[in-house]
Amino acid sequence: MPAPETGRAGTDARVATGKAGMHTILIVDDEPVVRALLTAALGPAGSRLVEAADGSAALEAAWRERPDLVLLDVGLPKLNGVDVCAALKTNPQPPLVLLMTGNVDGVDAGACGADGIIAKPFLPLDVLRRVQAELAALSTAAA
Repeated sequence: MPAPETGRAGTDARVATGKAGMHTILIVDDEPVVRALLTAALGPAGSRLVEAADGSAALEAAWRERPDLVLLDVGLPKLNGVDVCAALKTNPQPPLVLLMTGNVDGVDAGACGADGIIAKPFLPLDVLRRVQAELAALSTAAA
């Protein structure tokens, strides 16, 4: 896999390139350790990975990179994950959005149009399986 290249989408956005024709996944979390963990778990699957550390950078990266799926932390600086999700879902071809939160009961995923919730803390393998299932369903629906 090629070395990560640096993108500019506000605060701390980074792109790790995958193989041509693969899905693009936007990983949004203000904790560098969480982004690194998700990148390590999802990278070997061959998807193109894009990272952002806050809500504003997430929107900039999403408009620029057009991800197929967004892993989106709810508690973000600058713009929270629920607001980011709602903004993403205004796109005529919105990405799948999985909200990540430690307070699953306190988040109404449907209110912002999210496609699901991943509870924190999570096991990286569980996230990989969930992402693979969501992307497989997306590919099947597009075919």
